[in-house]
Amino acid sequence: MELNLMTFNLRVNTPVDGGNAWPYRIRHAAAAIKKTVPLVVGTQEGTNAMLLDLDRELPGYSRLGEGRSGSTNEEDRLHDECCAIYYRHDLLAPVASGQFWLSETPDVPGSKSWDSSLPRICTWACFEVKASGRRFYAFNTHFDHLGQRAREESARLVLERIRRCREEDGIPAVLTGDFNAFPDNPAIVALKERLADAFDVLQEEVGRTFHAYEGGTEGQPIDYLFATEGAEFARTIVHRERWEGVYPSDHYPVEAHVRLL
Repeated sequence: MELNLMTFNLRVNTPVDGGNAWPYRIRHAAAAIKKTVPLVVGTQEGTNAMLLDLDRELPGYSRLGEGRSGSTNEEDRLHDECCAIYYRHDLLAPVASGQFWLSETPDVPGSKSWDSSLPRICTWACFEVKASGRRFYAFNTHFDHLGQRAREESARLVLERIRRCREEDGIPAVLTGDFNAFPDNPAIVALKERLADAFDVLQEEVGRTFHAYEGGTEGQPIDYLFATEGAEFARTIVHRERWEGVYPSDHYPVEAHVRLL
């Protein structure tokens, strides 16, 4: 069976973006998702307040994932960035889910290690396809934008967590995220040594996926989709459309179709 997935950095809500700030992009971000109706969307940089906006625009989806600070204060939570996983609740049922921190103490909320500038997280879920009973894991993450050691250690940690999940049941897993690294970065090289890269099925140059609201293709990606054994990519699309003249984010959404074998 074939699943369509998306990774989408929403760009955090900040007034320095002026006319590109989140309040002016909510409908466009939702439209970018609704255009392809992905089964699962891994989002990055969305605060809980932003995700509440997106929830209203996406009634066919539910989401999983909490903020990276681990705070239980409601006001703090609203402004806390998440690596949320949206999923079509008419087609998928979450069997299990969780979150871990990209640190030496991954089960300690708010923890950070190495040269990471901020607490970083990975959200995961095991989904069952309602129509067939097939199951798969979805992992969604956002690596640090400054710390190179943190990116490399985060790649090792995510790979280990994926291995541990699959060791129990052997079902395939997909990984989405903003990895803040070009393809030749050791963190991406390490992921590609163990996982299939959705960009490998593209017939043209990938180009950049972060564009700072400028558009264009020149450059290299930092947003990726990966898959384990038991899944293979069939098609990948970098969506570069504007909506009413506005980009939905400073990153392009990337869609990939994966076959469960």
